[in-house]
Amino acid sequence: MTGSRGKQQARSRERRELLLRAAMRLICDSGVKAVTHRAVSAHAGLPQAAAGYYFATSEELIAEALRFHIHERIEVVRDLLADVLRDAESVLEVGERLTQALVAGKFGVTVAQYELYMEAARNPAMRAVVDEAMSAFEASAAPLLTSLGIADSRRAAKAFMALLDGLALHRLANPQPIEDDLELTKRSLQGLFLAFAMDAEDLRRQTSVPLADRDDGGGRAGL
Repeated sequence: MTGSRGKQQARSRERRELLLRAAMRLICDSGVKAVTHRAVSAHAGLPQAAAGYYFATSEELIAEALRFHIHERIEVVRDLLADVLRDAESVLEVGERLTQALVAGKFGVTVAQYELYMEAARNPAMRAVVDEAMSAFEASAAPLLTSLGIADSRRAAKAFMALLDGLALHRLANPQPIEDDLELTKRSLQGLFLAFAMDAEDLRRQTSVPLADRDDGGGRAGL
């Protein structure tokens, strides 16, 4: 009896996971508005009533699909950040390694994730789950930033993830030659790391030099 119940529970978890993956694929292909119980069930290869059995509304299905997706991605992100940090000798080296991983697509960024972020801007009901997702990513990044000597790693993690999201969104929407992408990503990451590694007074001194003193001789401010 117990064995039979265990098999039923395993089958139920498998079907639920199929539905969540199908919902994310559907969002990626056609946007949030394409998510209905019938469409997701069909996409998962299950009976029409399957999605409605597990999720009372489309909104619940979408929210749970994002949670499931983030849970899987967090594990990938943690492992990659640990690899990036392993045996690195400087902040700049960490930035270079992270750049290679990002541009190579190893962080598993998807169109569906950003579709759901944008949906939260239009639909207040989605904001709690998106905030939950963003907070989870920030928490996964904090240990890396602490290892770089950044005291306020929690605050830096917000800027770090905002930067990664912005770069990823540009990469998805308007891909650039890989050499340009590598250079932009590396400079952006290294700048962020160094800015947060400085104390407030050092950062103020570095950024308060009058623009006239930075003139490169050609009539432009040489930054």
